[in-house]
Amino acid sequence: MIVERTHYYAKSGLAGAVLATRREASRVRVAMGLAPGVIHVSAGGDGPDVAWQCAFPDEAAHQDDLDRRDASPEFAAVRQRMAGLVDRFERLFERHDNEPVTASAMHATALADWPIVPEEHSFPSRGHLLNGYFYRPPGPGPFPCMITNHGSQIHQGTDDVCRPGTAALLMQWGVASFLPHRAGYGNSPGPGWLDEVTAEFGTPDYDAQLAPRLDRESDDVLAALDHVCSLDITRSDHIGVMGSSFGGTTTLLAAAKTNRFRCAVEFAGAAINWEHTPGLRQTMLRAVEKLACPIFFIQAATDYSTRPTVELAAAARAAGITTEEKVFPAWGLTEDEGHVFERNGPHVWGPDVRRFLERWL
Repeated sequence: MIVERTHYYAKSGLAGAVLATRREASRVRVAMGLAPGVIHVSAGGDGPDVAWQCAFPDEAAHQDDLDRRDASPEFAAVRQRMAGLVDRFERLFERHDNEPVTASAMHATALADWPIVPEEHSFPSRGHLLNGYFYRPPGPGPFPCMITNHGSQIHQGTDDVCRPGTAALLMQWGVASFLPHRAGYGNSPGPGWLDEVTAEFGTPDYDAQLAPRLDRESDDVLAALDHVCSLDITRSDHIGVMGSSFGGTTTLLAAAKTNRFRCAVEFAGAAINWEHTPGLRQTMLRAVEKLACPIFFIQAATDYSTRPTVELAAAARAAGITTEEKVFPAWGLTEDEGHVFERNGPHVWGPDVRRFLERWL
């Protein structure tokens, strides 16, 4: 966008005549089919007595406006009259600075006719070569990026591999995303979590097996961070992390191990397990105290338990961590439906998360 500004410094006692003449110039513009522009009058200080400005969508439109003024006898007569009223005249041409004011460089991006199809990437972690799915928004980049962490249901051999819904929302905000398959899930090798967590749900042995398993999985998230930061298309200083369920837990645990994430969004971490796994609960509460980035805890009211959001957010605030929390109204009828709020309800939680990312990513 081009903005033209003209400044008029009136001769002594002629400020009123300058204003009247500038108004006449705007009336001539309207008669010519041009925009009138906006007139400003001095309210004090050392600036011009009268100023005028008008915005144009591009250089071609601005040049057309200039040419039509130069070709108009009526406009020339007003200019000549103004010349006798002022001691000084200034004309400035300015461009709008289109760089986003947020540090994240997020920006609205149209996705019409843009395929929501990821690139498949491989990256090493804990002796395995893992797979993941990278989504890039339209445009040349580099982009801020969110690492998005899946829950326990991307089992090996599934066709449900790349989760494009959340990725598309992030792309609309000008944010790239990377969905890593942690070891033992989806298209990544390694033992599945049920191969290592074999004890009965809710028993002390189950708790003793689950907490270290998820802690190891968080190291895969850090390996994904290394991979994302190595890409030319991403801004390595503007990487965040988010996830739901097991992905929410690994989001928190990974964020507690590094200062390289700008922010974290944690959906429903340990909601199914919170009431039954005191060891995992303490692992997560201790992790909160080590965070070096702002975090947003989110759940739906119909999840298995909303205690994780309430208690983790309280612990974060007590530790001086920049924290937000929100328990959204009921999502669906069952606990299972409430638990997958992150995947199925982005049109509900999206505005809150976007606001958070615009501030912190």
